[in-house]
Amino acid sequence: MKKLVSKKKITELEFRIIEKVKEVRTKKGVSRMKLSEEIGVDKGFVGKVESYAHPDKYNFSHLFRIAKILKLKSIRSLVPSAIPTYEDIEIVYEMVPKINKDGTQSKQLESSVLEIRPRTEP
Repeated sequence: MKKLVSKKKITELEFRIIEKVKEVRTKKGVSRMKLSEEIGVDKGFVGKVESYAHPDKYNFSHLFRIAKILKLKSIRSLVPSAIPTYEDIEIVYEMVPKINKDGTQSKQLESSVLEIRPRTEP
């Protein structure tokens, strides 16, 4: 199977928030679909946000609901405390098969970040 490598421009702040939500969601054992349903959006929304192949992003209302659902003390747990180094970054990622709970490969794909670099063009 040929690897599909792509690039996406995004703010570093958005990237850090997406990765933090994914980290906390995974640690707490909450699926993408369950979190989507709980925050009141389309069942594929969180998966689209976490897949850099889609333009979807969290807004503050989403983050507030996510913090409540994941039983966090504050929305601050999802937002970096330090100012990001760069305003905009470019993510280089490839689409790889998701891994099922039993360890087998799924037919569904997810993005795997290969490189993060400062965005140099407008």
